Amino acid sequence: MALLPVIISAQNIQLHYDFGKQEDGFKRHFFVGTFEFFRPDTLGYTFLFTDFEFNSPDKPRGASLGYFEIARTFTIPWWQNHPTLKNLLLHIEYNDGSVIYPADDSTTLGTNLYNSWLGGLEYGLVLGDFSLNAMVLYKYIRGSSAPDAQFTLVWYYPLFRNKVSLTGYIDIWSQDNPEVNRNNKLAVFYAEPQIWYNPVEHMSIGSEIKISKNFIEGSKRVEVFPTLGIKWKF
Repeated sequence: MALLPVIISAQNIQLHYDFGKQEDGFKRHFFVGTFEFFRPDTLGYTFLFTDFEFNSPDKPRGASLGYFEIARTFTIPWWQNHPTLKNLLLHIEYNDGSVIYPADDSTTLGTNLYNSWLGGLEYGLVLGDFSLNAMVLYKYIRGSSAPDAQFTLVWYYPLFRNKVSLTGYIDIWSQDNPEVNRNNKLAVFYAEPQIWYNPVEHMSIGSEIKISKNFIEGSKRVEVFPTLGIKWKF
């Protein structure tokens, strides 16, 4: 996932409560903390995103999952005066993280979340107040049997004089199918549409809905996990 300059005007921190339920019956009743950092410059922009799930087996619950993405885009100088191609950017990205989970009543185990490198092209489109960015990226996942690809859409739409914001993203990528063999691929779908109410300049209250298919290992259905959250922009 990546957020874009047309969408983020400042850094922000978020705290969500996830109250979804997985196909296997696991109730996702835990907090999720998010930090987003965006800084533009004359060459493009840098974006950093981190997520922490607070669902460790100990009490009180500590962080059980940490995940981050860092992305860098570059303008293409010889296209800057072109009416259409000026919105085309070069995009590079690195994703990584780790998770811990209970092995039994007294022991926990941890694993890496398959760090990956991405690179490709990004294009931004603005229609009035509506902003849409699309990315087509080569994706190298550590340990993958063959190269993969990812397609991303990110959108932003302010309403009612910026009192309400509709935003979010969709990621679709390929990866090895762990249930078949290393030479078999599957498509993963993951989306987080969000709605935020902005009562004051720096604070927002709202929700995101995590929608996925083939994202949670062992799940065969479309998973839908709603959250309630608060965001502070600074």
